[in-house]
Amino acid sequence: MPSSQNFIDNLENLRLVMSIALEHVLENRDQFVQSATGVQVRQVEKGICRLRVLTVQLEKEFTILEYLIGDGGSVSAATSPTRD
Repeated sequence: MPSSQNFIDNLENLRLVMSIALEHVLENRDQFVQSATGVQVRQVEKGICRLRVLTVQLEKEFTILEYLIGDGGSVSAATSPTRD
């Protein structure tokens, strides 16, 4: 079972990766729009869709985590929520 510190470290790593990805999008978005082929545009649209689904799932998990932390109850007794 991963330690609490590993969980915190993984969240920090996720934040760093997302920050770098955002920086990359900001720096390259306009160039991509100008130079992308139709196939590449469709690939990006699919990728964006997948990322949005992942973002919604992460938001749900963060909301549950914040609730459990705020509740002060036993986190280990909580059951894993079903994934939509």
